Amino acid sequence: MAKRANPYIEDYITQSKVHYGVKQFNNNEERLKKVYEKTLQLLFKGAKKLPTSDATLHTDTPNNIKKDNMKQLCIGKNMALEHSEITVHKAVEPEQCSCRPGAARGRCAYCEASQCCCRLSLCAQCERSYCSRCSLVGSEGAQICVSCYN
Repeated sequence: MAKRANPYIEDYITQSKVHYGVKQFNNNEERLKKVYEKTLQLLFKGAKKLPTSDATLHTDTPNNIKKDNMKQLCIGKNMALEHSEITVHKAVEPEQCSCRPGAARGRCAYCEASQCCCRLSLCAQCERSYCSRCSLVGSEGAQICVSCYN
């Protein structure tokens, strides 16, 4: 009895053997080294062209924004992390709630997103504040956080 025809012959990819010699293998390593070195050189050139004055100096910030003085880490020529003299100022948003003046803004205990105090709800089990994305309505209508729900 003859074999039946393969219905998937259009999708069939023929496999062919490729002989890969030692010479090709060694050339590949050298070529990868050259590509790696060229990539590093391009990265260093791009980092030198980056204007540092726009990213680090913020003299026109309002008085109610706190500043965290952190040092910038850079990759040196020997591929090690080095401390630079550039100070990064991270702006922290004010802690005043927009719906009620004088009320403090809150943070979700699960995702740590800063939310207005009226948008946070208390979990019925652990009694911590959670946003609407991290809390669910339980069977009795009480809010339950994602971590207590599991």
